[in-house]
Amino acid sequence: MRETMKGVGWFFVALVTCPCHLVLLIPLLAGTAIGSSIAQFQTATFVILAMLFALSLYMGWRKMFREQTDHCCDVKGKDS
Repeated sequence: MRETMKGVGWFFVALVTCPCHLVLLIPLLAGTAIGSSIAQFQTATFVILAMLFALSLYMGWRKMFREQTDHCCDVKGKDS
């Protein structure tokens, strides 16, 4: 359950940092210091958000869909 919630959190970060949402973030943050720096350095912001987006997608996918490694239900001595 905890790993699933971590995966959901990573996917939420991916949703927020998606570079295609940059055109929505700039007007939303207009008039703030971070908004002006994003508007001034759009290319660098796009690259950083793209890298963070890729990392968060990878981490979310890894947390949500990794294979179970513990074999808690295996019966010893039984051939499968």
